[in-house]
Amino acid sequence: MKLVFSLLILTIYGLSSTLALELDEKLTTRFLKISRTKKTVLLNRGLEDGIVVGDHAKFFLTTGVIARGTVVKASPTRSIWSIYRIINDNRMIPDSVVNIKITKPLNMTTDPSRSLYDNSNATMTAGTEVMTFRGDSRGRPARVRGVGLNDDDKRELDSLGTVDMAGFPVVEGPGLTPDKTLEAYGLIHFNSLSSSVDEGDAGSFIGEDANIDFSLGLEKYFNNPNSFLSKVSFFALFHNSSNSITSAQGQQTRTSVTEYGVGAHFHYIAPALSYNRLIGFAGVSLGVGSVTDTVDVLSNNSTQVSKTLDGSSSFLSLATGIKYYTRQGFGARAMIDFYRRSESYQFDDTDSFTKIVSGPRLLLGISYRF
Repeated sequence: MKLVFSLLILTIYGLSSTLALELDEKLTTRFLKISRTKKTVLLNRGLEDGIVVGDHAKFFLTTGVIARGTVVKASPTRSIWSIYRIINDNRMIPDSVVNIKITKPLNMTTDPSRSLYDNSNATMTAGTEVMTFRGDSRGRPARVRGVGLNDDDKRELDSLGTVDMAGFPVVEGPGLTPDKTLEAYGLIHFNSLSSSVDEGDAGSFIGEDANIDFSLGLEKYFNNPNSFLSKVSFFALFHNSSNSITSAQGQQTRTSVTEYGVGAHFHYIAPALSYNRLIGFAGVSLGVGSVTDTVDVLSNNSTQVSKTLDGSSSFLSLATGIKYYTRQGFGARAMIDFYRRSESYQFDDTDSFTKIVSGPRLLLGISYRF
């Protein structure tokens, strides 16, 4: 019986060794959860993928290594890692895709002259990385295979919040929504515009155009963290402005504008698909449309004469602002832009005039990503 039991143990050990990832082997994974200090992370890879408690690995993207850590707990489909070196914490975001490469444990030393940075005032504790030149053999490993959670790890796991049915932490912090790459939005425009009308021989007129109007849009994002496209989005918009009033010299103009346009945004501060974080953006849009002007002209005898004109328009907008989203996809945005619209009217075969409307706008809106 003892012989059978021993053979069974050897078989299980042999299978686990076969499944374990080899040194320098690579694996693509995803950050599911990250503690606030980013020293403890939960990955969507586990025992079934060859990850073993005590493994050490580099976390990297095409731009380079972002962190190093070791496995402190593993289930068939999940693993918890203790991060002992953070190189680029801006790339450590929940739901982001990264690669890992199994490595040897880093050596540690208390000799500052052998470290890559001065550690003379630091206390050597488990999980604190002090890299040595040429793998100093007198150093000790940063982690020992099979070591469980220490007090620091437990505090990190507590900071991750509650646990799911499998016993792994669940947290609502900043992250990414890579599956939500389409967004519908609506904006309200607070305009402070000026208008300039050129009627040729009849003269030029300057007026003001202060009104409130609305626009709708559909925006497309890209889920490719290793590409420049991850920072860019493209959108199509519909803008309608009715009953705006332009006061000019001796006349009142009621304008109705319908515009269609396209544009692009570049995102910074945080990735474009982030949630629970402020996202900065800047962009440009342009398009064409139709416009109708109803002009009320007061004559010398105070008689009002109305004239309705139909024309075409084109516009250009340069904008900057911030966005914010929840994990569920609901969002809000605020932006300011400089807007310029060119309107062209044709009376008959010979008579025509143009109007330029331009100035700053404040745009506030809500959105939903899906």
